[in-house]
Amino acid sequence: MSEVRVRFKKPAKLGQDAALALEDYARVASTFDAVVVMDAKHRVVGVSLAAGKKEVAAAVTEDIERFFDSLAADAADKLGWS
Repeated sequence: MSEVRVRFKKPAKLGQDAALALEDYARVASTFDAVVVMDAKHRVVGVSLAAGKKEVAAAVTEDIERFFDSLAADAADKLGWS
């Protein structure tokens, strides 16, 4: 897999289903294979895209980040955080 192409501003813990949804969303939005990247605290920090030397459009990376933000917000709501 290539380097992290989409790095999130605020890493968050996501459940397995949400992480898989993010991976699938990134794959479809970018048309490249995608893998969710986690840190040592098991927080999602970004998405790695197998784009090789191909450019990933800014609109695509912004769309993936908005989807991640919505998943993170849903996860926080389920924990009772605001």
